[in-house]
Amino acid sequence: MTTPQPPDGGGPYYHPPSDTETTEAVGGMPPLAGLGKRLTARIIDIAIVIVIAVPFGLIAFFADRHDRNLVSFVGSLSAMLVAFVYEGLMLTRSRGQTVGKKLMGLRVAVLADGSVPEGSPGWTRAAVWGLPGAIVCGCLWWAIDGVWVTWDQPYRQALHDKAAKTVVVEAR
Repeated sequence: MTTPQPPDGGGPYYHPPSDTETTEAVGGMPPLAGLGKRLTARIIDIAIVIVIAVPFGLIAFFADRHDRNLVSFVGSLSAMLVAFVYEGLMLTRSRGQTVGKKLMGLRVAVLADGSVPEGSPGWTRAAVWGLPGAIVCGCLWWAIDGVWVTWDQPYRQALHDKAAKTVVVEAR
């Protein structure tokens, strides 16, 4: 005996398709972003964050060259804050796209309806991506968060996507 399926494919019996079958995040939304494009976009964004954050680290270095722990802390903290502000502003003010996502033809969409993550979803996503690195080594956090998409089903969400209830899709 087979389990009854509602005609619209939803409801309590709905089981999302496997990752290989998933082409759209939610009905009517553009296809989910490919992992290669998504990684390339993130590398571009991290490079931008580093370029912006380096001057803060240099200021700390020249202010106190004898306390390497302080210099390291200020450099790491400034990178995390720059990452948070960069990501938050770009997502909420630029149609859900960072510079990297624009260059790769991607955007961030709210999972429920495909809208731009204005306000809370954009800033939540930015906070979960950028700020934990101040507590956990930034590179380690970004690696864990980023690799999460390789096994997440069915929407290929990183941890920051899960927290904000967003997905990365092709920009149309």
